Amino acid sequence: MGKIRDITFDIAKGIGIVLVVIGHYIPDNAPSWYIGFVSFVYHFHMPLFFMIAGFFYERSIKKVGYWWFVRSKFERLMFPYFILSWTIIGIKILVDGFMQVDHPVSIRALYRVFYLPEAGFLWFVYVLFLIFCIAPVFKAGNRLVLLSLFSLGLAFWDTAPEYFCIEQFCLNSIFFVSGMWVARKSWIEQAIYRYSILWIVITIGFSIIYEFISDKFWIETLAVLLGITGSFMILGISKSLSRLTVSFVEWLKYIGTMSMTIYLFHTLFMGVVKSILTHILSGGNIIEFVFVTLFIVGTGIVCPILLYKWVWIKNKFTSRIFK
Repeated sequence: MGKIRDITFDIAKGIGIVLVVIGHYIPDNAPSWYIGFVSFVYHFHMPLFFMIAGFFYERSIKKVGYWWFVRSKFERLMFPYFILSWTIIGIKILVDGFMQVDHPVSIRALYRVFYLPEAGFLWFVYVLFLIFCIAPVFKAGNRLVLLSLFSLGLAFWDTAPEYFCIEQFCLNSIFFVSGMWVARKSWIEQAIYRYSILWIVITIGFSIIYEFISDKFWIETLAVLLGITGSFMILGISKSLSRLTVSFVEWLKYIGTMSMTIYLFHTLFMGVVKSILTHILSGGNIIEFVFVTLFIVGTGIVCPILLYKWVWIKNKFTSRIFK
């Protein structure tokens, strides 16, 4: 069971990171069907990773002291955060004069990264570190119930500040806690795998309702439900795929094992390719859009993997923090 479960979660991370990369490419000429797909994916692609993190955190049997644990997570998450943030800021400042740059920055961004991610996508690692600072206090016994109630309440905090990623922490901690419950209660995990089609139907149904409601409370409620059911949907699909012996599944599994390095570096490669293609192609027809999208998304997946295999793996420090 354990081996199959591990494959399932690797496949889920593979699917999830592909969806993340797709979601980070929304050109001005994107057709409505593509925008609709990305909007659907945004309901659950990041909650999925928080849920998986919570699942494996709860299943971890390694007993370590609190401060050792926090330090290890700081090295694992915040080292890449600061290195990547300052690298991206530096590149943007250097090339701003002669290349198209999304979200240009100033020199002041170098110190703002301490309390607000300037490389927007890096909010995930910042928030995950904050969660890892708090979760150990509530892991034992019935204290998980308190953490669940606390996280659920935070999800409805409308005025949470952006500084120190508090807003994103409030929106996403409930999914980490949900992953802990999946790991703790085997019947939840079994229900995810057994009723995978049901989770697909529920998630699609919720997403349709989401588009037609305007009441703030129900929008926030559905956002939480979509994050959970959408994550269940991907895990259920991944479980079904794990039973297949085809190369496509093996590729998804491998991509899943490299999901962190893809997440950290995909925007760098995508940004360069997008800037080049902008000056070459007109983007005036659907065939060209599909070609460019596949090429840019593929670049965002393949190039970070090659970077890791050719560069980062050769050093003990970079091989550890960038994977």
